[in-house]
Amino acid sequence: MIGPSTKRSSQTQFAAQGEPMVWLSGGMFAIACLMILSLLAFVLWQGLSTLWPRNYSIYGRTDGSLIAGELYSKEVVDGLSKLYLRTGNYDVSNQHFAYVSGAELIDDQPWSDPDLWALERREWGNLYGFPKALSWTNCEPGQFAKEVSVGMLETARIDQQLAQAKDELKRADQGISKARLGVRRVELAQKIDLQSAIDSGVVDGLDPRAKAAVEHLAECTRRAEEMMIGINQRIGELEQKRSERSILLELPIAQELGTIPLDWAELSNGKLSDPEALAKLLGVEFGGQAPQIRASSMGQDQYLCKIGFAEQPFRRILVRRAEGTNCVISGLQEHSILLADVVRFFEPNGLGLLGRFGVYASRWWEFLTGAPREAGMEGGFFPAIWGTVVMTILMSMAVMPFGVLAALYMREYARSGWLLSAIRISINNLAGVPSIVYGVFGLSFFCYIVGGYIDGGPVKAGFEPWPSAVWFSALAVLSVVGLAAFAVSVLSGQAEARRSGFRSTLRWAGGLLWLATLMGIAWLLIRSPHFQGFYQAQLPTPTFGKGCLLWAALTLALLTLPVVIVATEEALSAVPNSLREGSYACGAGKWQTIHRIVLPYARPGIITGFILAMARGAGEVAPMMLVGAIPLATELPLDTEFPFLHGSRSFMHLGFQIYSLGFQSQNSEAAKPMVFTATLLLLAIVTLLNQTAIWLRARLRKRFQTSQF
Repeated sequence: MIGPSTKRSSQTQFAAQGEPMVWLSGGMFAIACLMILSLLAFVLWQGLSTLWPRNYSIYGRTDGSLIAGELYSKEVVDGLSKLYLRTGNYDVSNQHFAYVSGAELIDDQPWSDPDLWALERREWGNLYGFPKALSWTNCEPGQFAKEVSVGMLETARIDQQLAQAKDELKRADQGISKARLGVRRVELAQKIDLQSAIDSGVVDGLDPRAKAAVEHLAECTRRAEEMMIGINQRIGELEQKRSERSILLELPIAQELGTIPLDWAELSNGKLSDPEALAKLLGVEFGGQAPQIRASSMGQDQYLCKIGFAEQPFRRILVRRAEGTNCVISGLQEHSILLADVVRFFEPNGLGLLGRFGVYASRWWEFLTGAPREAGMEGGFFPAIWGTVVMTILMSMAVMPFGVLAALYMREYARSGWLLSAIRISINNLAGVPSIVYGVFGLSFFCYIVGGYIDGGPVKAGFEPWPSAVWFSALAVLSVVGLAAFAVSVLSGQAEARRSGFRSTLRWAGGLLWLATLMGIAWLLIRSPHFQGFYQAQLPTPTFGKGCLLWAALTLALLTLPVVIVATEEALSAVPNSLREGSYACGAGKWQTIHRIVLPYARPGIITGFILAMARGAGEVAPMMLVGAIPLATELPLDTEFPFLHGSRSFMHLGFQIYSLGFQSQNSEAAKPMVFTATLLLLAIVTLLNQTAIWLRARLRKRFQTSQF
């Protein structure tokens, strides 16, 4: 018989073994993994499916019109279907997407024509329609695709020549701009007005340097004007060639033409009782021969027909039964598009699986290597990818030395005390400051103060320069303070150890003097009357006094600095003291021990901090909105043009592009697919950078472990 004491003992033993906590912790771990996997699966599904080519279906409405589009979703509400279609043809329909209720449709089963084309354009999104005629050749409808492919190759060569001509035009304009900047620099240096001399043609009485600048500007202008005449003529000829090639399409938009008697039974069998009346309605000549006709049912009492009269291109009409034997005839709206505006074309309803994969791969290649189209809703994301990678690398190069050295000093050199504790608490608090605060600081300090100082000196940065006498007097005082700081530092190092109080006082005094010296140097710089900026000639257009790549990288370096410091300190504290003591016992000094023993042992942990900082900095958006990221950049921050890395340029950033497309585009619903694809790409880039750092950390750890034996 089991008594109460035995039961309590078994329950106590069960709780003591920790079974409930094991199941609870395991359940929490499973929930966390499920949340992460669900998020990744959702982003993968949405991001990977965006560029997959879908069928384009045509539906007949009860009012006799047509609605067509790619079916994105279909819901059933109260027994009625509700379709969500991507319609395309935005320049004609003024909508990218449409919601259609099943009650509006004759039949919710779509009609797909394999002859329909999808044309991806540089502007206005995709165009869907039936090709009717080509402006540069006469060919059979079955040869349209071949002729368009040949025409696109020729147009690509014309576009390449146009790009070269426009690049020459840009270089000529840059030559004039540089010459004008030279004139402006001379004006600022000599405080004269050369513009009046240029306008009046009086050059002989000027200073030799000013005269040389004016003559150089005149020569550059003359050469540029001669070049521009020929270049503009060449551009005009190329533009004329581009405009000679166009495609005429019939869009799935019905336009009522009139009513004629028509036998419904004959029409369904591909015949016409009165083809002459239909030809007259369509405005074509009837040669007496029976037309070719293919009628496809769009639902009850409605057909979409393809009709070809003798020596006439095929026409598509919508036939809808009216009262008696009368039928309403509606033609499809015609629309012309320049071949130069076409990026790619294909027949979405006639593609097999292999063909769909080909279009899918082509779209991904354009997405990864091309420039954006339609304000980022179409085309490629290469500028955003490149800007994100370059900014992340610059941020890492800025944050790692400062973070590691700061942590190294606090852990290995600084004495424990209230000041060091306060600094550590401040660093930990900085890690929790909202990122937008760093963005505001970067905008006000880096862009307006530091950037303004670089551009136009103290005045542009918002400071009034001191008179020369006051400035040189302050410089002399600062020199004395600097010498005193150096002398006190030397004395503190030579003071006897037994006089610890005196030595501590000297160290405090030396630190304060050095701090005063540094602050004085900074104050003299911002009050200097002898510095007018490096880019004063380009003002009022700022060079560094605005958001740019350099300030964005430094702002994010400040944001991620606490992460690097904390991780580096933890890595340094994990190094066993026995290793340090063994090094000291062998006669090594402080720095030799740190360099040879501590840093190699802590290197994997330091790289862990680098990984965390890089992952956080690459995905930040709020600071980017203020210090350099823009929705569309025409130039890359790193290219083949000298000086190759352009820190003063604004740039595109994937995180900012996601925000811009999702919340600031004209049609956020149309941009939503690209938002998921850009999110997937950002995750992939961050993962790739992290995996590279993890691989490097593993190699370093393995090398250190091997070198111990």
